[in-house]
Amino acid sequence: MGEKDHTQKMLIGCRDVFAELINVLVYSGEKVLNEADLLAGPTESLYIEADNQTHQQLRDCSMYELHNGEIHALYNLENQSTIDAYMPLRCVGYDGAAYRSQCNDRKNTYKTYPVFTFVLNWSRKPWNKATSILEVLHFKPNPAAYPYFNNNKMPVFNMCFLSKDVREKFQAYINDTSLHVFDMCFLKKELRELFQDDLRIILDYLCDRESLLKRNQTMKHPEEVIRMLHALTGDDQYLNSIPLFTSPAKKGESTVCDLINSYYTKGVTEGHNTGLIEGRNSGLIEGRNQVIQALISNCKDLGCSFENTLDRIKNSLSLSDDEALEDMKLYW
Repeated sequence: MGEKDHTQKMLIGCRDVFAELINVLVYSGEKVLNEADLLAGPTESLYIEADNQTHQQLRDCSMYELHNGEIHALYNLENQSTIDAYMPLRCVGYDGAAYRSQCNDRKNTYKTYPVFTFVLNWSRKPWNKATSILEVLHFKPNPAAYPYFNNNKMPVFNMCFLSKDVREKFQAYINDTSLHVFDMCFLKKELRELFQDDLRIILDYLCDRESLLKRNQTMKHPEEVIRMLHALTGDDQYLNSIPLFTSPAKKGESTVCDLINSYYTKGVTEGHNTGLIEGRNSGLIEGRNQVIQALISNCKDLGCSFENTLDRIKNSLSLSDDEALEDMKLYW
């Protein structure tokens, strides 16, 4: 598993986040899954290769849905930061192992239950690879045998183009060894707004940073949110801020704006230091301009509007309205 997939697993493995993902993406916002009914499921299974050796295969996140002490369903989420052409084969292997486990337990009092698997596509491209077993195969079945071939066709959803009618069909899903892909970077605003917990922060960061700043949401799982932002951006400044937001004094009080202000303050310091170096080497004016450029670049990375950035520049460097506006026109 790549670093991004592993970091995403940390946040999605939180039961409240997991439940909300399923409720929004699969059940169109209806609260079908409750956090209290979820129990962490197995993420490891075994298979035998052609070399007759036993090998391990790992899922990302797995949760049982329990009612009155009985398992009613097994939900699985697979994070993909890159598009994998062989994903349908992997999912068949995962789900086959889950059903085989139920077969092995048939002497117990447990009743059989459905297995769901959903792929969350975190790449910035809609899924454009295989969505069924047949598409993966290099050698196709004889056409006369097609009616008997279990193709396990995989519905793929590019979330920015979904109609309301298609979204309503999510409720009918049961994973019959099919692969369902959600392109997380392209979710429509109406769908994103159904999320209320920490995952909304990540989705707004990916899709609408202006909304991220306006909502100023409190982070329920600050470390997991910050690590996921680091995985998605590769910016080490996020990792450096973890101790600041995980202290007992900050528990339950850290907001998105707190995080952005921390990121911004560090950018001011780095820009100022860089500007001083440039100032010594190339003159005070060029040094000042370097500071301005660094600050504006930081604000744009965070999705700040022109007006918001203008205020930050003016206040941070004690500039007049005209001076700040002139710099903004030059470097924005």
